[in-house]
Amino acid sequence: PALESLLQDLEATNGQITTSLMAEYWLRLSIPNTYLWLMVFYFYFHLYLNLCAELLRFGDRVFYKDWWNSGEVSAYWRLWNLPVHYWLVRHLYFPCVRNGIPKAAATFVIFFFSAVMHEVLISIPFHMLRPWSFLGMMGQVPLVVITKYLYRKYPDTSIGNFTFWVSFCLVGQPMAILLYTID
Repeated sequence: PALESLLQDLEATNGQITTSLMAEYWLRLSIPNTYLWLMVFYFYFHLYLNLCAELLRFGDRVFYKDWWNSGEVSAYWRLWNLPVHYWLVRHLYFPCVRNGIPKAAATFVIFFFSAVMHEVLISIPFHMLRPWSFLGMMGQVPLVVITKYLYRKYPDTSIGNFTFWVSFCLVGQPMAILLYTID
């Protein structure tokens, strides 16, 4: 309903996007989007993958760790999807480091690859190639640096976790939904 109202409001203003219009829909999308994301995460990572693991008698059932307590964004990316994280480390990060690429550059390669894959996963089903998912993923790189700095400067606070949740719930996903809807 919120996206339909957004399209109606854009038609009423002849496609002109105002700051107040964007802010209103941005905030209207943040809570439902977060609930939906958490439900999908729970159903996929906790229920579906554990059910598959049980049926296939797969012994290692650690598909995620406590990413919601992440003090920095890099911890979130390491903890929320362990099968993908382990694949990226094994097949991209370690080969880069073994070939003499510095660790920071290897991390950038991982984020670049992930950004391309996120864009592919969005572009194919929606039949449109836009840069929003790619840019959102690449925007994580400076956020990693910022939250690492905050985590080191204020180690006994939850400022890094707060920054993660604000970027996750208020900035990232609702903004991506708005940008793809407007396009």
